[in-house]
Amino acid sequence: MSARRNAVAAVATLVALAPFTAAPARAQDDGPRVYQLVPNGARTFTAFAVAKRGNETPEPGTIVPGSEIDTDLLVLRYAQTFDLAGRAFTPFAILPMGRVNATGAAESSGLGDAQIGATLGLIGAPALSPEAFASFEPRFGTSVLARVYFPTGAYDAATPVNLGSNRPSFQLGFPTYFASGRSFRDPSLTSLEVLPTLTFYQDNDDPFGGERSSKDPLFSVEAHLTRNLGARTWVSADLLYRNGGKATLDGVEDAGMHGWSAGGSLAFPFISRTNLILSYQHVIERRDDGPDGWFFRTALVAPF
Repeated sequence: MSARRNAVAAVATLVALAPFTAAPARAQDDGPRVYQLVPNGARTFTAFAVAKRGNETPEPGTIVPGSEIDTDLLVLRYAQTFDLAGRAFTPFAILPMGRVNATGAAESSGLGDAQIGATLGLIGAPALSPEAFASFEPRFGTSVLARVYFPTGAYDAATPVNLGSNRPSFQLGFPTYFASGRSFRDPSLTSLEVLPTLTFYQDNDDPFGGERSSKDPLFSVEAHLTRNLGARTWVSADLLYRNGGKATLDGVEDAGMHGWSAGGSLAFPFISRTNLILSYQHVIERRDDGPDGWFFRTALVAPF
């Protein structure tokens, strides 16, 4: 019986970690199953590439109307789950690097803005041993998400588009799920994930073309309808809404951001215990001066 319990626990841990992807540093959305509940002690290292094309800069909520901005990122993320007073607590750290190139601007390359953050279970997200996780029946759950973006990225005030933002920002969100299945490892699990967030920005005291730039909070909601196709294979329909983030440069305001994006994701087993997750998303509705373009993300998720 002990060997059988250990085997069940190992399988449960593997299946739980397979969809545990990473949010691309300052790209579009966090993505499906990023904040899905996992057992205590679960650790993941994720490496992924993001190709983004359109009029958005690497800083979330910032656009340059009429521009063509190419962003290519390699992002590394580490996360580990702990038991904190009976609740699942998952701190994470993210380090991006890459390049951004815009029409009529010099290329910005190197390190991006580093991030640290954590989620803490509130409802339906208890701290679970691997054995308890294997039999946990998901229905509804919500957690609180807190994240800090540090101004560590490459930045030059003489260039209108940079890999770094030259200002800290802070994000608060509430990852929430509704699920139907016997457990998170149920091959036919179906879930709806909703993530509302608010991102707050400090001022940039050395912006391009001015003395000081401030930025209003950016509100976003992402939703993912996911369906398991097997133990480690799943698909997702993805939707993202963003509004706000109006910037003021030396007293002159821009229009901010307002737009909808839609796309899909596919996850499947790769080498050994790793999973490969492919995501594509495109802007489908916007104001004339709103966000435009698409992004493609490839994530390699390695539990250990």
